[in-house]
Amino acid sequence: MNKRILNLLSLLSIVLIFNACAEDDFPAPEISDIEIGYDNSKVAYRGSELHIDAEIVAEGRIDRIVLEIHHKGDHAKKSGNAAKDDDHGWEVEMEWTEFNGLKNTNFHEHTDVPLDAELGYYHLHFKVIDMQGKVTEVEAELEVKNLENANAY
Repeated sequence: MNKRILNLLSLLSIVLIFNACAEDDFPAPEISDIEIGYDNSKVAYRGSELHIDAEIVAEGRIDRIVLEIHHKGDHAKKSGNAAKDDDHGWEVEMEWTEFNGLKNTNFHEHTDVPLDAELGYYHLHFKVIDMQGKVTEVEAELEVKNLENANAY
C-alpha cells in the first residue's frame, strides 16, 4: 500500500513540475492593427489629442502597457549619447496597468498634445509587457503639426 501511495505521489509531482515549466513557455505578446493618429495618419496636432488604438494578445497575460514619445532629435539623448540641453519640450511617458491580467484587449487611448509642443518629427515607442516579463514593442515616427494645417479634424 505504501508503495502505491509513493508511486501516486511521484506521478503527481511529475505532473505538477511539467505544468509549472509549461506556464513559462508562452510566446511574447502580439500587437496588431495599431493605429497612431486618426485613420493611422501618424500625425498629432498641437492643442489636440493623439489617438492610439491597437489589438493586443498576451498568452502570458498583460502586466502593463507603456507609451513613450520623444522628439526625434532627442533619440540619442534617450540612449545617453547626447547633451542634456537638447530638450524639445514635449515628452510622453505613460503606463497603463488597468489591463493587468488580461489575455487580450483592444487598447484605445488618447493623450494630450500641448499647444507648445515643438513642430516636427517624434519617435513613438508602444510596449506591451506580459506577466512573464516578455516585451513586444512597436516603434513609429510621428509628426506634430499645427491644427490649422489639418484638412479635416
